[in-house]
Amino acid sequence: MRKIFVCFLIVGVFSYPLIARPQRLPKGKPILSDLIQEALDNNPRLDAAVQRVLSAEKTIPQAGALPDPKITLGFMNLPVNSFTFDQEPMTGKQIAVMQMFPFPGKLALSTDMAEFEASAIKHQKEDVRNQIIQMVKLAYYDLYAVDRAIETVQGNKDLMEQLIRVVEIKYATGSGLQQDVLRSQVELSKLEDDLIMWKQKRLTITAKLNGVLNRPANTPFDTTPQDLDPPAQLDLALAPDEIEQQRPLLRAWRKKIQKAETAVKFARRDRWPNITVGASYSQRDDLETGAKMHDFFSASVTLDIPLYAKRKQNQKIAQRQIEMKAAEAEYQSVLNEVLSEIESLKAVLERNRKRVELYKGGILLQAQQSLESAQAGYQVGKVDFLTVVDNWMRLLNYELQYHFALADYHKALAYYDFATGAKSSRREMTTE
Repeated sequence: MRKIFVCFLIVGVFSYPLIARPQRLPKGKPILSDLIQEALDNNPRLDAAVQRVLSAEKTIPQAGALPDPKITLGFMNLPVNSFTFDQEPMTGKQIAVMQMFPFPGKLALSTDMAEFEASAIKHQKEDVRNQIIQMVKLAYYDLYAVDRAIETVQGNKDLMEQLIRVVEIKYATGSGLQQDVLRSQVELSKLEDDLIMWKQKRLTITAKLNGVLNRPANTPFDTTPQDLDPPAQLDLALAPDEIEQQRPLLRAWRKKIQKAETAVKFARRDRWPNITVGASYSQRDDLETGAKMHDFFSASVTLDIPLYAKRKQNQKIAQRQIEMKAAEAEYQSVLNEVLSEIESLKAVLERNRKRVELYKGGILLQAQQSLESAQAGYQVGKVDFLTVVDNWMRLLNYELQYHFALADYHKALAYYDFATGAKSSRREMTTE
């Protein structure tokens, strides 16, 4: 009777890997699209970038405004012997107004520079936005992989505990070996150690994700859903000019170049004089002798003389030209780095896509078949326990590598979307 019980228990235990696969999780689990929106709404780094855009936009009207006029109040030709206004005919009270007008075209160029700078900052904000999305995706996919690892290790830990009962019963009835008992206990300890390690990694990942979401670092996350999109053949044939138009960082650099070009034009225009127009009115009192004094009105025009243009204006033009060339060189450097990164990511995407297909379509099926064969052989005494454990652990390792390859594929896709500046239109993870 005991041997019959052992046989039934063995059959039940070894059928566990075939039926105890992770099932779809209930609603209420973290959804990637919701996390992305939460990060875009709450991330302080993105909020800071938005504030910088608003600040830069406020500089545009300032750049096109005239300098503040100047008003002068004073006394004119006041005699020091009496300090009276009716002693001398040239004594008066004066009010003067002066307004400086930059040489025609300077204000327009100054406005253009402010607009280019504001536009560059706006594109930088879009790049920060895309980076926030990328950070959420990367953390989420890491969390997905760790959750699958925890589920796999926990499931196999439960199964190992049942196997220990089987081998202990077999050993007690004289049909098993003591080394099987010891080996199974060692494997159980290893699984427990793996479980501790994965749970610790999960805490690290959730703390990072909480930081992006601007949540308290210890805010818990439910287990991620399991319907991660399978790899697909993607059209990655983006031309360099398309990438230049899509990536906000590159668009920001082009605006910086335009600002530098405008700065050169402004420096050249600075060799021409600004014009200051002034007007004054002098009020005179009638003299103590009875003579009637009329008020005075005066006007003036003042021009700046670029007398030291060789040392000042011409050097400023040369300085702005150098800055423009530096901006162009930096843009080309950034562009080369982006294009190089994209080509590398294409290779990573293709490699991970093939890895996922290889595991799903070949390795996992073969490992499952190998385990089933070992299970059947063990039940009839043709295969020892160690062989079953080896096949079982090999399947466990392949399952983990499959989930990590799938997560790596989506992480590479997140890097690719950020590098190209593509608007994410792909279906994000959802639960049904």
